[in-house]
Amino acid sequence: MRRQSYTPYIFLVCLLFCVFSIPPKKANKIRASVIGCIAPSFEGVSFLKSSIFKLLVIAPRGASFQDPHQIQEIEELKSENLSLKRQIDSMREYLLFEDRIDEQVEKLKLVQKNIPDDLFYKEFFRRRSEEISSLIDLQIRSMPAKVIFREPGARSSILWLGVGEKDNELLGARIVAVGSPVVIGTSVVGAVEEVGYKQCKVRLITDSGLVPSVRTTRGSLQNHYLLERLEDVLTALELREDLFSSRELQIKSLLEFNRLKNLLSQNVNDRFLAKGELRGSKNPFFRMRGQTLKGIGFNYDFPDEEGLPRDLRTGDILRVGDLLITTGYDGIFPPGLDVAIVSKIGRLKEGASSYEIEARLTCGNLDELSHFLVLPPIGFENNNP
Repeated sequence: MRRQSYTPYIFLVCLLFCVFSIPPKKANKIRASVIGCIAPSFEGVSFLKSSIFKLLVIAPRGASFQDPHQIQEIEELKSENLSLKRQIDSMREYLLFEDRIDEQVEKLKLVQKNIPDDLFYKEFFRRRSEEISSLIDLQIRSMPAKVIFREPGARSSILWLGVGEKDNELLGARIVAVGSPVVIGTSVVGAVEEVGYKQCKVRLITDSGLVPSVRTTRGSLQNHYLLERLEDVLTALELREDLFSSRELQIKSLLEFNRLKNLLSQNVNDRFLAKGELRGSKNPFFRMRGQTLKGIGFNYDFPDEEGLPRDLRTGDILRVGDLLITTGYDGIFPPGLDVAIVSKIGRLKEGASSYEIEARLTCGNLDELSHFLVLPPIGFENNNP
C-alpha cells in the first residue's frame, strides 16, 4: 500500500505561518506595491472587455476579423478611445476643482459684504471669513486624485487613490501625507492613512475608525448647501419637458422651485450649536456599509467663541435638517467642511448628558464617486519651507 505524503500540507502550513508572521508595516508596503502595479491594468482590462463585447454583439453574422488591416484599425481605435477617456477624466478633475474654488470665493464675498456694525457679529463674521479663506487656500494647494482600487473586503470603508510620494516630489511640497483630508468639493470623504510612491490608502468617513469632531449649524450655511443642489435640479428640469404631463405642470413646478430658491437665497444669521462626534458603521467586513453616520456626545455644556452654553432640553441645540460641519478639534479636518445632515435625533434618556443622532453624508454615495481632492494635512505650512 502506497504511503500518503504529508509534504505538501507541511509546506502549506509553513507558508501560511510565514505570511501571517510578516510585520504589519512590511505587509502594508507589500500590499501598496501590489495595488500600485495592478491598478493601472484595471482600466485597460475593463475597456478591453467592453470593446470585445461590443464587437461580438454589433458585428454582423459571418463577419471576419482575421484581416490584419482590420485588426490593426481596431487596436488603434481602442488606443485612441482609451487616451480620450483619460483626457476626459483629467478634464473632469480640473473642472471639479475650479467649480469648488469659485463657490468658496463667492461665499467669502457674501460673508465680507454682510458684516454688521454689532461688535459680536463683527467678530463672528471675522471667524467665518478666516475659515473660508483658509479652505480656499487649502483647495488651491490640493491635489486632484482618482480612485484606482477599492478593497472588496472593506467596501465603502477603504479605497486607494492614484497619487503618492511621486506627486509630492513633482510639486515640491508634501500634499499627500498621513492625515491629509480627502474631500469632494467642501464635503468630507475621508483621510489618507498610508502613502506609497504612486498611490495612497484612504480610510472613508463611513468607517468607525475615523471619528471627526463636528457641530451643528443652522442658517445661511445650511441654506447654501441646499441652494447649490437646488440650482442643479432646477437647471435640469428646465430642459426636461418629457418629465411633465403638460407644459402648465412644468411651469408650475419650476415656479415652486424658484420660490424655494429665493427663500434659500435670503440673508439669514448663522447659529453654531451642539458639538459632538460622528462615527461610521461597525458592520462586519462582508456586509455593505451604509451611508448613514452615528453621532454621539452632542451637547452645548461649555461656552466658546460662538456663544454661551445652552440647556440640553430647552436650548434648541439640535434639529433634524441641521448641517454638521467640522470643528478642527480632531486634528485631522480643518474647520468649516461639510460632513452630514442630521436625519434623526435619539430620545434623550433620563439623566443623559448628551444626544445621540443619525446623519446622512453630504458627499453623496461614496460607492459611486471616483474623483476627489486631497488637501494638505493640518500643519502644512510648518512642514514645508
